[in-house]
Amino acid sequence: MPKTKNKKEGVEQVVAKAFAHPLRVQILIILNEKVASPNMLAQHLDQSLNLVAYHVRVLEKYDCIELVDTKQRRGATEHFYRATRRQFLTDNEWSRLPKGLRGGLSGAMLKPVFDDVEEALDANTFDELDDSHLSRTPMAVDKKGWEDAAGVLADALERLIEIQGEAATRMSESGEEPIHSRALILHFKSPGPASS
Repeated sequence: MPKTKNKKEGVEQVVAKAFAHPLRVQILIILNEKVASPNMLAQHLDQSLNLVAYHVRVLEKYDCIELVDTKQRRGATEHFYRATRRQFLTDNEWSRLPKGLRGGLSGAMLKPVFDDVEEALDANTFDELDDSHLSRTPMAVDKKGWEDAAGVLADALERLIEIQGEAATRMSESGEEPIHSRALILHFKSPGPASS
C-alpha cells in the first residue's frame, strides 16, 4: 500500500491519482519485474523521455516506486527505480476508482499480458513444461456465483504470491536457477452469452 505523503488524501485517492494514466500502469508493471531508469523505460515503451520522466515522478510522489541507484552518464545522472507496490489493485481499491478510469487501466494491464503470451509462443516456451496450464471457462452465474468465483481467484493470487516468496527462499539456499513464469488470471463480465 502506498504511504500517503498528504495525510488528507485517503489510500484510494492516492491509488486513483497514481494509476490515473495508463502509461503509469505500464511503467509500474516493468518496475515490478526489474530495476530501470526513465531512459530505459522510454526506450522500452517507445515514448519520449520527458513524458516517461514526468510519470515516474508521479509514481515516486505516491510511493509506488523508489530510487535504488544512480549512475553518471555523459555528464548527467541517470536514476534507477523499482516498484514498491504491485501493479494490481485490491477489490476495495478497484471499487473506489472512478468508472471512467477503469477501462484505461484494464487496457494498460492487458497489453503486457498479450505481450507475455506472444513472447512465450514465439520462444516456444509456452508449452515446454508438461504441467503448464491454459483454460477458458465460459460461465453463466448469479450474483453469488460471481462473488464466489472472484473470491477463488483472489485466494489463488494470494497463494501465488506466497509460492513466489517460498521459492525465492529455497533458491537462495540451494542456488537453483529459477524457472521464469507468468500466471495470468482473468475474470470478467462477458457482453453476451458464453460461446464455446
